[in-house]
Parts: sequence; structure tokens; C-alpha cells
Amino acid sequence: MPSVRVGERVFRLDRPVLVGRRPALPRVVTGPAPELVTVPSPSGLVSSSHVLVHAAGSTAVVDDLHSTNGTVVRAPGRPPHRMPSGASMVVLTGTVVDIGDGNTFEVLSPFVRSVPPGGRDSSGPWPSPPSAPGPSRTPRERS
Repeated sequence: MPSVRVGERVFRLDRPVLVGRRPALPRVVTGPAPELVTVPSPSGLVSSSHVLVHAAGSTAVVDDLHSTNGTVVRAPGRPPHRMPSGASMVVLTGTVVDIGDGNTFEVLSPFVRSVPPGGRDSSGPWPSPPSAPGPSRTPRERS
């Protein structure tokens, strides 16, 4: 399950994340209710409910919620792309999304895990990496 880092906070996308200046739930919510994340926007460049980020399998999807000033996506190794108002885009690990007024969030790997400030991790066991086909081998020393 991918995660996003908004400022210093990390949100696992086991439910959608709605980011904006004053985010509010839509009138009708299907599925899990989104986590509402408020970001500062002293210049008013960030819309009240600017973007919705949710998981699609092991990838993340960014939905621009018809923001007034737009959303810019910076995928690793690619030039910045301005999303059309109301557009959706599948984004990869390492993508940085800029919603204005210095507010960005980064899409993190499905295997990244955050530990709350108390130091206890309650998110369950780490996912196991896929095992290689064939018999397991014992490591050998190099000579």
C-alpha cells in the first residue's frame, strides 16, 4: 500500500487523503471516508479541497478536484506536468505533487513504513518481498 508524505506527516493510503486549505468531505462518500489534511495557503493558491489521493493496488492516483490554480506533478526523471482541472493521474513512487503556496507532497513506496512519535508501530508486519524461484541457497564467502 503506497503512502504520501505531506509536510512532516506520512499517510498510508489505506483510505483516501483529501488535501486542501479547508478540506471538507463530499456530500456523498462511497467507500472509506477520506483523511482530511489541511495545509497553509497564505496567498490563497490552494483550493479548499484541492486534491484527493488514493491507492489503486500498489500505485497512487491523484485527482485534481477542479482546483482554481492547478496541480503540478513532478515524476522522477520527467519534466513537470500541469494537470488539467478535474483530471486524474496515476503517479509513481518518488513523484512530488505541488498544489501551490509551497505545499508539496511526495508519493512513497508501498514498502515504506512510518513509526508514530511514541515509537510504537501498530501497522502490522512488514510485507514480504517476493521470493526468487528455485531452491534457496546458502551465502558463500568470497575468497
